[in-house]
Amino acid sequence: MNHFSAMMHKSRHILMATVLTILFAVPSLQAAPGAAGRTGVVDFARILQQMPEAKKAESTLNATAEPFKKELQRMNQDLQKSIEAYGQARAGMSQQARELKEKDLNLKAQGMKKFEQEKFGRGGIVQKKEQELITPIRQKLLAAIQSVAQKEGFSLVLDKQAMVYGAADADLTFKVMNQLNIK
Repeated sequence: MNHFSAMMHKSRHILMATVLTILFAVPSLQAAPGAAGRTGVVDFARILQQMPEAKKAESTLNATAEPFKKELQRMNQDLQKSIEAYGQARAGMSQQARELKEKDLNLKAQGMKKFEQEKFGRGGIVQKKEQELITPIRQKLLAAIQSVAQKEGFSLVLDKQAMVYGAADADLTFKVMNQLNIK
């Protein structure tokens, strides 16, 4: 699972939710045509993928997650070996010994799930690091979008993925990329 892709997906959804909230919360934006200004679009995911800071954040996040992935793999291999050994020795074990071994295997499986949740789950170390890395990048991107939109006379900018139809001159993606010095 590529955590950075998931992070970009979440960022896109957060941006879309924010824009839609603003759209519905501010009735003046829905006033007569022309009164509210122009609406533009940006390819948020494309810009984010090309930002050097995002690439660096992805490698930092992968470096953070890698030791946890290896430990999780080691724990899984250990559990599988224990299950296999139990399966082979089960027939010769007493009922009490089988129950004890099954309890031990369940504890190992629960420990592995707990480890995975603490490292990769909601509120886990990797998610916290992801938020720490992506927040300033997202803020920088949103500031660039706002700057370009104001210069170009756009009062509303949506993610391109939310657009069903639009004129080519409403796409601000390359102008935002230029603002961020992305080639």
